[in-house]
Amino acid sequence: MSQVIDDLYIESLVYGGNGLGYHDGKVIFVPQTAPGDRVSCRVVKAKKRFAEARLEKVLEASAERCLPTCPVFGQCGGCQWQHLPYKVQGAWKEQIFADLLHRQAGADRALIRPLVAAVEPWYYRSRAQLKLQVTGQQLVMGFYRRGSHVVVDHKKCPILHPSLNQAASVFREALNGFRHSHRMTQLDLGIGDDGQVRAVLHYLGTEGAAVADFLRPRVSDVGISLFLQGGRKNKPQLVCGEEDLCIRVGEPPLALAYGPGGFAQVNLEQNRAMTETVVDAVQQCGAKRVLDLYCGMGNLSLPVARRVGEVVGVEGFAPAIAKARVNAQRNGIDNAFFHHLAADGAASQLSSGPGFDLVMLDPPRSGAFGVIKELQVLRPRHILYVSCEPPTLVRDLQPLLQDGYCLEWSQPFDFFPQTHHIESVSLLRRKSAVA
Repeated sequence: MSQVIDDLYIESLVYGGNGLGYHDGKVIFVPQTAPGDRVSCRVVKAKKRFAEARLEKVLEASAERCLPTCPVFGQCGGCQWQHLPYKVQGAWKEQIFADLLHRQAGADRALIRPLVAAVEPWYYRSRAQLKLQVTGQQLVMGFYRRGSHVVVDHKKCPILHPSLNQAASVFREALNGFRHSHRMTQLDLGIGDDGQVRAVLHYLGTEGAAVADFLRPRVSDVGISLFLQGGRKNKPQLVCGEEDLCIRVGEPPLALAYGPGGFAQVNLEQNRAMTETVVDAVQQCGAKRVLDLYCGMGNLSLPVARRVGEVVGVEGFAPAIAKARVNAQRNGIDNAFFHHLAADGAASQLSSGPGFDLVMLDPPRSGAFGVIKELQVLRPRHILYVSCEPPTLVRDLQPLLQDGYCLEWSQPFDFFPQTHHIESVSLLRRKSAVA
């Protein structure tokens, strides 16, 4: 039988969203707790130096606690911090990010800037992947329960854009009881800056034409563009509506399109703030020729291209490169060139001739450790790292900071209110270089 800790005082929060307390000299991590809570919890995983526990009861609530907005908070794994006021969330994100960079990468705290908080902490998500399950005859639509593949049903998610909640309700009504629903696994929803909604429905059956015919009038009447995705490696098939969603970045604004399966940041307002920070940094570096790894459809490449001599973008997802080229042409940008290449090895392959005085990278959560090894050899004057995962950022910065680079500054952003996630931009300079 697992151990119950009758009275645990929660001292702080850690990356990942858990509260941290101490019991018998061991660190105990407990989700859904706040600093200052006294709680009863049950150990679910015990290690030599720490344990993970499940919250049983809040014995004495912290003054920092608030009532969560969502009725399924604590069941749904989408959010970790709805029980904390937004200002408290921001303060902890700022502290957690600074602690990670200082303790693990040796960064000077004075070089870590304050968190850029979101203007709107609710209904901000412009993209979401809703999981689908049929339980009995009932369609369940929502996010997975934390640490499981059980879908927690919700009628209205308070961090999704209102139009995406409306679109989800259209599909919920249409698919509930539909004979093909049991072969549907996921609904990808997205919205552009112009309000256009796009849906990609993952259907693993063999009667796609019948599914398309059934859904077409139900979604086209409310202005939703729809694609069917027949498998992870298959190309999404258009059912109705426009292919692209468009977002705005830069000043004056650039309109950037991305297709189904492509990537755009989930918080469009914060993305504009981050892009402005990146453009300012590139200008302050005096960069002339810039390499943008993991460039996607040109989210950073194209705003930067208007301020430098040349940008070369690299992306491993071919449809995104096609969109980047179209986006450059449509916005009248003729000094941005895009290559369909894996990020690993691309810098070496493209660095012949004058080379690059600044390399930007915006990798996935897994980071860019292979690219970092390459940059240690190529040694560009500046490296600008956009990260969505502080632990892999720290891992990737360590070899650079130990091998001839110094941190100019690091700027955290809150792209994901109500969750533990932290986006950031970090600028590094080769110690022998003068900006």
